[in-house]
Amino acid sequence: MIGINRWDEWLVLLINQPAGRNALLDQFVLDVADSAVLKGGVFLAAYCWIWFVSGDRREDLRRMIVASALAALFVALIVRVMQTGLPFHPRPLHAPAFGLNTPLSVHPESLKTWSSFPSDHAALFFSLSVPIWTWSRPFGIVAFCWVLLVICLPRAYLGFHYPSDVLGGAVLGIVLMVSLRGALLRTSLPGRVVRWSSSHPGAFSAIAVLYALELATLFEDARHFALDALKFASKLIA
Repeated sequence: MIGINRWDEWLVLLINQPAGRNALLDQFVLDVADSAVLKGGVFLAAYCWIWFVSGDRREDLRRMIVASALAALFVALIVRVMQTGLPFHPRPLHAPAFGLNTPLSVHPESLKTWSSFPSDHAALFFSLSVPIWTWSRPFGIVAFCWVLLVICLPRAYLGFHYPSDVLGGAVLGIVLMVSLRGALLRTSLPGRVVRWSSSHPGAFSAIAVLYALELATLFEDARHFALDALKFASKLIA
Protein backbone atom coordinates (compact mmCIF):
# COMPACT_ATOMS: atom_id res chain seq x y z
CA MET A 1 0.00 0.00 0.00
CA ILE A 2 2.85 2.38 0.84
CA GLY A 3 4.44 1.58 -2.51
CA ILE A 4 1.20 2.36 -4.35
CA ASN A 5 0.83 5.65 -2.47
CA ARG A 6 4.36 6.71 -3.34
CA TRP A 7 3.86 5.77 -6.98
CA ASP A 8 0.56 7.66 -6.99
CA GLU A 9 2.10 10.79 -5.49
CA TRP A 10 5.14 10.70 -7.78
CA LEU A 11 3.08 10.31 -10.95
CA VAL A 12 0.41 12.87 -10.06
CA LEU A 13 3.15 15.38 -9.17
CA LEU A 14 4.78 14.72 -12.54
CA ILE A 15 1.50 15.35 -14.38
CA ASN A 16 0.63 18.34 -12.20
CA GLN A 17 4.08 19.96 -12.41
CA PRO A 18 3.13 22.76 -14.89
CA ALA A 19 0.00 23.74 -12.90
CA GLY A 20 -0.29 26.97 -10.96
CA ARG A 21 2.09 28.92 -13.18
CA ASN A 22 0.04 30.00 -16.16
CA ALA A 23 -3.60 31.00 -15.74
CA LEU A 24 -4.37 30.47 -19.43
CA LEU A 25 -2.99 26.91 -19.44
CA ASP A 26 -4.81 26.02 -16.22
CA GLN A 27 -8.09 27.40 -17.58
CA PHE A 28 -7.64 25.51 -20.84
CA VAL A 29 -7.09 22.22 -19.00
CA LEU A 30 -10.16 22.89 -16.84
CA ASP A 31 -12.25 23.67 -19.93
CA VAL A 32 -11.13 20.39 -21.52
CA ALA A 33 -11.93 18.47 -18.33
CA ASP A 34 -15.40 20.06 -18.11
CA SER A 35 -16.29 19.76 -21.80
CA ALA A 36 -19.31 17.53 -22.36
CA VAL A 37 -18.57 17.55 -26.10
CA LEU A 38 -15.04 16.20 -25.67
CA LYS A 39 -16.28 13.57 -23.23
CA GLY A 40 -19.73 12.17 -23.88
CA GLY A 41 -20.29 14.01 -27.15
CA VAL A 42 -17.46 12.23 -28.93
CA PHE A 43 -18.66 8.81 -27.79
CA LEU A 44 -22.27 9.49 -28.69
CA ALA A 45 -21.15 10.56 -32.17
CA ALA A 46 -19.24 7.27 -32.47
CA TYR A 47 -22.31 5.31 -31.33
CA CYS A 48 -24.47 7.10 -33.93
CA TRP A 49 -21.92 6.18 -36.57
CA ILE A 50 -22.05 2.53 -35.55
CA TRP A 51 -25.87 2.60 -35.39
CA PHE A 52 -26.16 3.67 -39.02
CA VAL A 53 -23.54 1.27 -40.37
CA SER A 54 -24.97 -0.75 -43.22
CA GLY A 55 -24.28 -4.36 -44.07
CA ASP A 56 -24.84 -7.83 -42.67
CA ARG A 57 -23.76 -6.84 -39.14
CA ARG A 58 -26.20 -3.93 -38.85
CA GLU A 59 -28.78 -5.72 -36.69
CA ASP A 60 -26.17 -7.24 -34.38
CA LEU A 61 -24.36 -3.93 -33.99
CA ARG A 62 -27.59 -2.16 -33.07
CA ARG A 63 -28.35 -4.80 -30.46
CA MET A 64 -24.84 -4.35 -29.13
CA ILE A 65 -25.25 -0.55 -28.91
CA VAL A 66 -28.56 -0.88 -27.04
CA ALA A 67 -27.10 -3.38 -24.58
CA SER A 68 -23.98 -1.23 -24.09
CA ALA A 69 -25.97 1.96 -23.49
CA LEU A 70 -28.08 0.21 -20.86
CA ALA A 71 -25.01 -1.40 -19.27
CA ALA A 72 -23.39 2.05 -19.01
CA LEU A 73 -26.21 3.16 -16.71
CA PHE A 74 -25.43 0.31 -14.33
CA VAL A 75 -21.72 1.09 -14.53
CA ALA A 76 -22.41 4.67 -13.43
CA LEU A 77 -24.67 3.50 -10.59
CA ILE A 78 -22.26 0.85 -9.30
CA VAL A 79 -19.30 3.24 -9.33
CA ARG A 80 -21.28 5.90 -7.48
CA VAL A 81 -22.30 3.37 -4.83
CA MET A 82 -18.65 2.35 -4.46
CA GLN A 83 -17.56 5.97 -4.09
CA THR A 84 -20.00 6.49 -1.24
CA GLY A 85 -19.66 3.02 0.32
CA LEU A 86 -15.88 2.61 0.37
CA PRO A 87 -13.70 4.44 2.90
CA PHE A 88 -13.38 8.09 1.96
CA HIS A 89 -10.38 8.78 -0.26
CA PRO A 90 -9.44 12.48 -0.48
CA ARG A 91 -8.47 13.86 -3.84
CA PRO A 92 -4.87 15.02 -4.40
CA LEU A 93 -6.19 18.59 -4.29
CA HIS A 94 -7.26 18.05 -0.67
CA ALA A 95 -4.70 15.52 0.53
CA PRO A 96 -2.09 16.45 3.14
CA ALA A 97 0.49 18.67 1.49
CA PHE A 98 2.98 16.69 -0.58
CA GLY A 99 3.92 19.33 -3.13
CA LEU A 100 0.87 19.44 -5.44
CA ASN A 101 0.46 22.69 -7.33
CA THR A 102 -3.08 24.07 -7.11
CA PRO A 103 -4.18 25.14 -10.61
CA LEU A 104 -5.13 28.81 -10.83
CA SER A 105 -8.45 27.87 -12.45
CA VAL A 106 -9.57 25.50 -9.66
CA HIS A 107 -11.25 26.51 -6.41
CA PRO A 108 -9.36 24.90 -3.51
CA GLU A 109 -12.62 23.44 -2.14
CA SER A 110 -13.70 21.81 -5.42
CA LEU A 111 -15.07 18.26 -4.99
CA LYS A 112 -13.87 18.21 -1.38
CA THR A 113 -16.78 16.09 -0.16
CA TRP A 114 -16.56 13.58 -3.04
CA SER A 115 -14.35 10.54 -2.66
CA SER A 116 -11.91 10.12 -5.54
CA PHE A 117 -11.79 6.31 -5.77
CA PRO A 118 -12.73 4.91 -8.17
CA SER A 119 -12.83 7.57 -10.87
CA ASP A 120 -16.37 7.71 -12.25
CA HIS A 121 -15.11 9.40 -15.42
CA ALA A 122 -12.59 6.64 -16.06
CA ALA A 123 -15.12 3.91 -15.30
CA LEU A 124 -17.87 5.25 -17.55
CA PHE A 125 -15.81 6.34 -20.53
CA PHE A 126 -13.48 3.34 -20.57
CA SER A 127 -16.63 1.21 -20.45
CA LEU A 128 -18.05 3.16 -23.40
CA SER A 129 -14.86 2.42 -25.33
CA VAL A 130 -15.52 -1.33 -25.19
CA PRO A 131 -18.37 -1.30 -27.79
CA ILE A 132 -16.20 0.75 -30.15
CA TRP A 133 -13.44 -1.85 -29.72
CA THR A 134 -15.98 -4.58 -30.51
CA TRP A 135 -16.92 -2.81 -33.73
CA SER A 136 -13.41 -1.83 -34.85
CA ARG A 137 -10.09 -2.60 -33.18
CA PRO A 138 -8.30 0.50 -34.61
CA PHE A 139 -11.12 2.83 -33.56
CA GLY A 140 -11.26 1.06 -30.21
CA ILE A 141 -7.59 1.84 -29.59
CA VAL A 142 -8.28 5.48 -30.49
CA ALA A 143 -11.21 5.52 -28.06
CA PHE A 144 -9.14 4.11 -25.17
CA CYS A 145 -6.34 6.60 -25.88
CA TRP A 146 -8.88 9.45 -26.05
CA VAL A 147 -10.25 8.56 -22.61
CA LEU A 148 -6.77 8.36 -21.11
CA LEU A 149 -5.33 11.52 -22.65
CA VAL A 150 -8.33 13.85 -23.09
CA ILE A 151 -10.64 12.82 -20.23
CA CYS A 152 -8.45 11.36 -17.46
CA LEU A 153 -5.10 13.13 -17.82
CA PRO A 154 -6.58 16.64 -17.34
CA ARG A 155 -8.29 15.48 -14.16
CA ALA A 156 -4.97 14.29 -12.76
CA TYR A 157 -3.37 17.60 -13.78
CA LEU A 158 -6.08 19.49 -11.89
CA GLY A 159 -5.61 17.36 -8.76
CA PHE A 160 -9.00 15.67 -9.02
CA HIS A 161 -7.66 12.11 -9.24
CA TYR A 162 -4.65 9.96 -8.49
CA PRO A 163 -3.47 7.59 -11.24
CA SER A 164 -4.73 4.67 -9.11
CA ASP A 165 -8.23 6.22 -9.14
CA VAL A 166 -8.11 6.22 -12.94
CA LEU A 167 -6.66 2.71 -13.16
CA GLY A 168 -9.23 1.34 -10.73
CA GLY A 169 -12.07 3.06 -12.58
CA ALA A 170 -10.80 1.84 -15.95
CA VAL A 171 -10.56 -1.81 -14.88
CA LEU A 172 -13.91 -1.64 -13.14
CA GLY A 173 -15.63 0.01 -16.11
CA ILE A 174 -14.26 -2.44 -18.68
CA VAL A 175 -15.05 -5.52 -16.59
CA LEU A 176 -18.56 -4.30 -15.79
CA MET A 177 -19.29 -3.38 -19.40
CA VAL A 178 -18.16 -6.76 -20.72
CA SER A 179 -20.13 -8.71 -18.12
CA LEU A 180 -23.29 -6.58 -18.03
CA ARG A 181 -23.47 -6.19 -21.79
CA GLY A 182 -23.01 -9.92 -22.21
CA ALA A 183 -25.81 -10.59 -19.74
CA LEU A 184 -28.14 -8.17 -21.53
CA LEU A 185 -27.35 -9.64 -24.95
CA ARG A 186 -28.43 -13.05 -23.67
CA THR A 187 -31.91 -11.61 -23.13
CA SER A 188 -34.46 -10.55 -25.72
CA LEU A 189 -34.50 -6.93 -24.53
CA PRO A 190 -31.94 -5.44 -26.98
CA GLY A 191 -33.65 -7.13 -29.91
CA ARG A 192 -37.06 -5.83 -28.84
CA VAL A 193 -35.68 -2.29 -28.52
CA VAL A 194 -34.11 -2.48 -32.00
CA ARG A 195 -37.37 -3.70 -33.53
CA TRP A 196 -39.31 -0.99 -31.70
CA SER A 197 -36.88 1.63 -33.02
CA SER A 198 -37.75 0.56 -36.56
CA SER A 199 -41.51 0.63 -36.02
CA HIS A 200 -41.53 3.84 -33.92
CA PRO A 201 -38.53 5.88 -35.16
CA GLY A 202 -39.86 9.22 -33.88
CA ALA A 203 -40.49 8.10 -30.31
CA PHE A 204 -37.27 6.09 -30.23
CA SER A 205 -35.21 9.06 -31.45
CA ALA A 206 -36.74 11.38 -28.83
CA ILE A 207 -36.03 8.96 -25.99
CA ALA A 208 -32.56 8.16 -27.33
CA VAL A 209 -31.60 11.85 -27.47
CA LEU A 210 -32.69 12.46 -23.88
CA TYR A 211 -30.90 9.36 -22.64
CA ALA A 212 -27.81 10.30 -24.65
CA LEU A 213 -27.71 13.75 -23.06
CA GLU A 214 -27.71 12.20 -19.60
CA LEU A 215 -25.11 9.62 -20.59
CA ALA A 216 -22.85 12.33 -22.03
CA THR A 217 -22.87 14.20 -18.70
CA LEU A 218 -22.49 11.13 -16.44
CA PHE A 219 -26.20 11.33 -15.58
CA GLU A 220 -25.52 14.62 -13.76
CA ASP A 221 -29.10 15.91 -13.89
CA ALA A 222 -30.51 12.55 -12.83
CA ARG A 223 -28.10 12.41 -9.88
CA HIS A 224 -28.99 15.93 -8.74
CA PHE A 225 -32.72 15.23 -8.97
CA ALA A 226 -32.28 11.94 -7.10
CA LEU A 227 -30.36 13.70 -4.31
CA ASP A 228 -33.05 16.39 -4.11
CA ALA A 229 -35.73 13.71 -3.87
CA LEU A 230 -33.85 11.91 -1.08
CA LYS A 231 -33.42 15.14 0.88
CA PHE A 232 -37.08 15.98 0.41
CA ALA A 233 -38.13 12.48 1.51
CA SER A 234 -35.90 12.62 4.59
CA LYS A 235 -37.49 15.91 5.65
CA LEU A 236 -40.96 14.43 5.24
CA ILE A 237 -40.02 11.40 7.34
CA ALA A 238 -38.41 13.58 10.00
